[in-house]
Amino acid sequence: MTDRPPSPSTPTAGPAIIDTALEDAIVATTPQLADSIEDALGCRLNESVFEDLLLELDRREYVDWVTVTQGGDYVWDLSDSPDRISEAIADIIVSRLESWLAGED
Repeated sequence: MTDRPPSPSTPTAGPAIIDTALEDAIVATTPQLADSIEDALGCRLNESVFEDLLLELDRREYVDWVTVTQGGDYVWDLSDSPDRISEAIADIIVSRLESWLAGED
């Protein structure tokens, strides 16, 4: 079974995100992200599988799990995700190039 982030206390009436530090953050719920991908790519994701992927990305610090909505949807902070993911890809490319160049000596 997949480890899930710790559940916050039961939400009270009000907005899904109460932390004012997140006002300028780019946040979305799992269903919102799935809908966005469907709109952009024309394919529908299995939300439970997609949520498992997001949880793994959270464990590796590519996205940040923030809270849970009253409806039980996880809220993700994606503000730094593009930089984090591009940095990881760049590191892999540099490593592969270094290995390739070392093999040609």
